[in-house]
Amino acid sequence: MRLALAAAGAAVVLLAGCGGSESDPLADDHSAPLALERGGQTERDGARVQEISYASGDDRVEGYLVTPPDTAEELPAVVFLHGSGGDRSEQLDTAVALAKRGAIAMTITAPSTGKTAPPGATGEELVRWQGATLAADVVAARRAFDVLAGDDRVDDERLGLVGWSLGGRLASIVAGVDDRVRATVLMSVGAAPVEAYVQNAPAELQDVVRQALEPIDPLTHVGDAKGAILVQAGRQDSIVPRAALEAVIDAAPQGTKVEWYPTDHALNEQAQTDRIDWLSGELGLG
Repeated sequence: MRLALAAAGAAVVLLAGCGGSESDPLADDHSAPLALERGGQTERDGARVQEISYASGDDRVEGYLVTPPDTAEELPAVVFLHGSGGDRSEQLDTAVALAKRGAIAMTITAPSTGKTAPPGATGEELVRWQGATLAADVVAARRAFDVLAGDDRVDDERLGLVGWSLGGRLASIVAGVDDRVRATVLMSVGAAPVEAYVQNAPAELQDVVRQALEPIDPLTHVGDAKGAILVQAGRQDSIVPRAALEAVIDAAPQGTKVEWYPTDHALNEQAQTDRIDWLSGELGLG
């Protein structure tokens, strides 16, 4: 999703994402009611796909819960985060493919997809608004793990995360702040140091941009990830600059697996096969 922020320097916020003004805008109150609702269920290529929604702060998050036909024993589970302009349907095919391997998968629509900037806001107000909005997306992803952890069919010691593009930026943060994540796939994810974004902001907004970015900087958080990480990137990516892709790779923990593909931002079928195989190995699927 691309949230317009012209008055505050759109390039800064579009590429970066910001944090809110609270001391910890990414905190997940695990005790808060999830108000989980289950909707209709269909079958897709041998997997069961059920519509769900749950509460995350003031937001209502919609998703699909994808399960294999047989869930007699506790299974690993993976959350999928979509890219800019996407929704819960974007990675549903991959979620189904993973369910056929014996995992439970959840795709969600980020709450920010349904939000627009408040009319008449000042540049500083817009920066803070977008910061709070993107921080809420991170919390919504953490709440997805709360939903899975409360499911008797899920082994909460084997939780995974997949994020593509903007969703990969969110996944970089989630993996660093949520110790439950055992395996994370980052697809076509790029970022630059906070100071690079600050210098591109209007002079009168540089301090607030720095204050907003530092709590939600992907390059800071990905280095704190406790689980295994696979980074997938395209050598011909025309959306994310090569330097930004390499910045995420350099910031990731030692031992991160990196795969480059001869393709553009969307990657290719080989990348999908590789991430399903890698998740299967890391989460102990058959």
